[in-house]
Amino acid sequence: MMRMLVLAGTMTLTTTVLAQETIKTTLVSGPGRDREEGPAMICDGDISTKWCVDEPEKMPYIIILDAGKPMDFAEYGFVTGNDTQDYPDRNPVTWRVSGSNDKQNWTTIDNQTNDRTLRDENEQEYRFKPDKKGQFRYYRFEFLKMAGGTRIQLSEINLHKVARTAIKTTFVSGTGESGKEGAAMANDGLFYTKWCIDEPGKMPYSIVLDAGTQTAIAEYGLVTGDDTHTYPGRNPQQWKVFGSNDKKDWKQLTEVRYDRSMRDENEQEYRFKVKNAMPFRFYKFEFEKVWQDTRLQLAEIKLYK
Repeated sequence: MMRMLVLAGTMTLTTTVLAQETIKTTLVSGPGRDREEGPAMICDGDISTKWCVDEPEKMPYIIILDAGKPMDFAEYGFVTGNDTQDYPDRNPVTWRVSGSNDKQNWTTIDNQTNDRTLRDENEQEYRFKPDKKGQFRYYRFEFLKMAGGTRIQLSEINLHKVARTAIKTTFVSGTGESGKEGAAMANDGLFYTKWCIDEPGKMPYSIVLDAGTQTAIAEYGLVTGDDTHTYPGRNPQQWKVFGSNDKKDWKQLTEVRYDRSMRDENEQEYRFKVKNAMPFRFYKFEFEKVWQDTRLQLAEIKLYK
C-alpha cells in the first residue's frame, strides 16, 4: 500500500521541523560529479541545495547514508529540488531502501513501485513509513525509475525518529445529506465507509472538523473510497484548507490545484503538508473541483501533528 506523506506542496516550517526530529547522517557514497549538485548535497541539511544527476549508465542511482551508529527510524522523507516546478518529472517513482551494519550485507526494509506521491513542486518533503524496521548504521537508497527520463534530483533524504501523530477529530458539519454516504462518514475512522456527494449546485463541497483543542497540523490525509478503482474520476482535483477557532473567522492555510497524486485506487491515503501551520481548533476543507464531472467521494479526512 502507498504510505504517503505528501505534503502537497508544503511547508514553510520544513527546516525547523526537520531539525527537531531528524537523524543526522553523512554521505558514504553516491553518483554524480558536479560539486554544486553532487551527492553530498543530499544530507547537508539545506533544502536550497540539491543532488542532481543524469547518468543512465549508472542506474540504479544508489545513495548510502551513515547514521553514525546502529539505529532505526520511524519514517524517511524525500525533499524535492529547489526548481522542480520549472523542471518536472525528475522525482523518483520506483525505489528500494535497505539497511546494513557492514555495508556488505543489506536487508531490504522498503520498496515502492510506480509511486506518484512526489509532485512537481519545489522544496517539499514527502514522508514514507518503511515496511520493516531494524537497527542499522548504514542506509542505502536505490532509485530505479524517475517520473520521466533518467535525471533525478532531490534536495534531501531525511531519516525521522518520530512519525506524525494522528489527531482525533469530531465531525461538525459538511455538504451532503446525512446517512450512509453523508459527510460524517469522512470522519468515522473507517476506510470502508465514505462520503459521496454529487450536488453541483452546492459546490464547493465543504466539511468542518473539530480537533478538540487549538492544534497546529503539519499534514492532513485524504483517503480514497472503497470502490474508487471501479468508479474512477471521483477524487478531488482542487481544494483549500482553512483554520478557525470560532467557526466564523477562517484563515486559509493551504491550497492545492490540479492535484495528480491521488490515483483511482481503493482505500489509499494520500498525505499533504500545510503551508501555513498555525494552531486552530476547527479545520474546514473546501473541494472546488473533482477529476470527472461533479461527484466527490472520500473515505476519510485525517489530521496529523
